[in-house]
Amino acid sequence: PMTKITIRMQVPQAETPPVESDAEDPPISSRGTTPEHQQQQPCLDPAEALDQLNVELGQLRETRSDSALYRAYSMRPQLFDDDHKKAFLHTENYVVKAAADRMVTYWEARADLFGEERMLLPMDKSGALKGEDSLALDQGLLQLLPQKDLDGRGLIFFDPSRHDTKLGYSNESMLRVIWYIMHVAMEDPIVRDKGFVLIVYPKQCTPEQIDRDLIAKGTAIIGSVMPLRWRGFHICHPCSSYNKYFPLVKMLSPTEIKDNIVVHFGTETHVLQCMADYLLPADRLPTELGGRVELDYTKWISDRKLLDGKDALIASTPCPVAARQESLDKVMEDAPKSPKGSAKGKKSSAVAARPVQSGAATARSTKAAAAAAAAPPSNTKKRPKSRSAAAAPSPPVPEAAASSTAGAAKSSSTGDAAGAAGKTRRPGRKGDARMHRAVTLKIEQPEMSLVEALQEGGFNFDGLNEKGRPHHEVFDQDSVSLMQRKNQLLRRIRVEKKKKKEEA
Repeated sequence: PMTKITIRMQVPQAETPPVESDAEDPPISSRGTTPEHQQQQPCLDPAEALDQLNVELGQLRETRSDSALYRAYSMRPQLFDDDHKKAFLHTENYVVKAAADRMVTYWEARADLFGEERMLLPMDKSGALKGEDSLALDQGLLQLLPQKDLDGRGLIFFDPSRHDTKLGYSNESMLRVIWYIMHVAMEDPIVRDKGFVLIVYPKQCTPEQIDRDLIAKGTAIIGSVMPLRWRGFHICHPCSSYNKYFPLVKMLSPTEIKDNIVVHFGTETHVLQCMADYLLPADRLPTELGGRVELDYTKWISDRKLLDGKDALIASTPCPVAARQESLDKVMEDAPKSPKGSAKGKKSSAVAARPVQSGAATARSTKAAAAAAAAPPSNTKKRPKSRSAAAAPSPPVPEAAASSTAGAAKSSSTGDAAGAAGKTRRPGRKGDARMHRAVTLKIEQPEMSLVEALQEGGFNFDGLNEKGRPHHEVFDQDSVSLMQRKNQLLRRIRVEKKKKKEEA
């Protein structure tokens, strides 16, 4: 009979097998809390810690003025509010030097992964994520569980079997998706306060899906870059390639995690019993582990798309150089500490009591105020659009504005007619016969590749056979990229399979 065991991995550093890799060193730093940081005492007063962090950042400016942090600050200073800094202080237990170093590391990694321009955009599908990142996002490699553990910590589920190397997305796309998912987790104030637990389920993955480069950089993002506390790490039902990836994960995990990784072997029932000992009962775990939480990733993506569409902002125009420097000097300088009880001190305490907000959240407030100012009075009657104006192409409208416009149009039959006249059917949507055929072929012949199914369905792609040409640069007769078509096909297949499952 199978031995039912749970192992708490406490492997001495010297016994960790060496990791051989031909890949270059990842650009994302795997910096953790160093011995130098551990010797420093945390600052017990949050307001004083914030003052000390500003001083530390001012000193770093003199030695690392070319860093991504200061490049970003010179263009988007609104991203660097007190809440942004407090997130790093909280993650590093208010050790100021460690928080400053993590903040520098975070912006270097963000610039390297997203580029100089997009690193300033909101972390959503309408901002920092590229169009080709949608294919990686739809895989569901990393998912947020709807429930928290009994201690209130967030739960992140990682299933490497969802990493499909044959679809054509790059590792950089998947790393941007991991970054995005972690930012979504940070939207929850409870998770920001208590941290998260990572649950890995590698049972179904194949050796080809164990990508050492992706694992190394993804672990560094989760554990050493993001301003979020990593509280627990469980590997459930390890696959046959366990010895290939575990040393790498252990080496790159934060110091407080690497010697407390819990690996669960045995039957499904036994693993559930063991997880319950770590405040993770079955009603908080997904069905993949034998739990009772049904994950609907397609719905989650749809909900996030609506939310991102409403909240996304175009990056604001960078302020003039003189204003940038003045703002930079004003906020990140050796400013004297506020006396306790003063107006400034009270303001700092009030800010500390608020949940941590990202730069995107601050931008959303600005957008809401601008929309309210631009909105016409409620008693103003709009003149209905002419049919010719409705038929003319219009620029894209954010979903928030589109929904409000649709609500207003319901009260006018003329507005309804104009809206109907202005709608056009986009190729590749549900009414596209070519996509219907491709979906049917792929479901009936699972061994057929996505590209073959699309071609058999009736899509023609120019430049498909050109050697070395990526799929996001190959377009069909409707000027839609091959990567987008594959993304549409995968989404339609999932919807069809879900319908059949519900009907059964």
